[in-house]
Amino acid sequence: MVAFGGWLVAALFVIEFVKMALEALGLLVLVNGTQEEKLTLIEALELTLEGYFIGQLIPISAAGVPYQGYLLTRKGVRAGWATAVVIVKGFVSGVFFFIVLVVTAVLVAVGWEGVAEASTFLKIVGPLAALPTGFVVALLVTMLKSPQFFDRLVDRVAAFLASKLRGAAAERVEEARVRMEEESHTFRAALTALGRHRRWILFWGIALIVLAFVVEFSVAVVILWGFGYRGGFLGPLIPQALLKPILFASPMPGSLAVGEGGYIAFFAVYLPAHFVGVSLVLWRLVVYFVPMLVGGILVAKRIGRSGFDTRTSTPSPDGIPESD
Repeated sequence: MVAFGGWLVAALFVIEFVKMALEALGLLVLVNGTQEEKLTLIEALELTLEGYFIGQLIPISAAGVPYQGYLLTRKGVRAGWATAVVIVKGFVSGVFFFIVLVVTAVLVAVGWEGVAEASTFLKIVGPLAALPTGFVVALLVTMLKSPQFFDRLVDRVAAFLASKLRGAAAERVEEARVRMEEESHTFRAALTALGRHRRWILFWGIALIVLAFVVEFSVAVVILWGFGYRGGFLGPLIPQALLKPILFASPMPGSLAVGEGGYIAFFAVYLPAHFVGVSLVLWRLVVYFVPMLVGGILVAKRIGRSGFDTRTSTPSPDGIPESD
């Protein structure tokens, strides 16, 4: 760590803060560009950090997404529209990783030397990464192209669960089914409105979210540089983009063990063995532990506080707010 240098450690935390700020800006653009209820940058940053904490606390990192949607509904955004905004973020990441996976496979197939290190990751983690990313893309296509089939699928899943449950649990399943079908139509309408009438809003939201991932991946690249790696920037980004969907889908809180295993293999590709352990600890500290600590403090402060409670208007299904 002494050889790494204190200024580089500080730079890592600055990079991670920039990543959080970019993700918050993406959320800010998607909400403020479509709603009368406006978020401030501080609110968007708080919401992002809190969602990050929830996502790391609960198995499967995507758990932070519904929490962000919940906070938006407390702000006055209709549940379906709030769902559309936060799931757009999830779909953007899924489609982005899917594109990286496909492009990397093509580049490796044609023998491009710039992704030589990524070829091993592609062979080992590529099929695993394809499962969650493929699921996200398939779900997006189904919801947009076959809404009736999606509704039937929800009905069948709810019927199966209700047949296995009794009493209040079965009633909650039915309530969830009705709510999901109602809000899924608003969700599709919101996505359609973004695509047709708010294209620049959608474009900038997507660009900021993708850029946030690139900045996050640069944390590990800077760690490599600090321990003597002198290669390019693009090469180490590709293996991380292949690993990220697996970390998202990991059933362990904070992708523990899965993340360690993946990044041990990642750092071992670029660094001598005696630098791998300290690199892993530094990466986990910067990318997970400190943001999780800050998010946990914000969640604790929110308990009993009435933030995000103002309701001033209700968005119409086509995405154009209606005043009370």
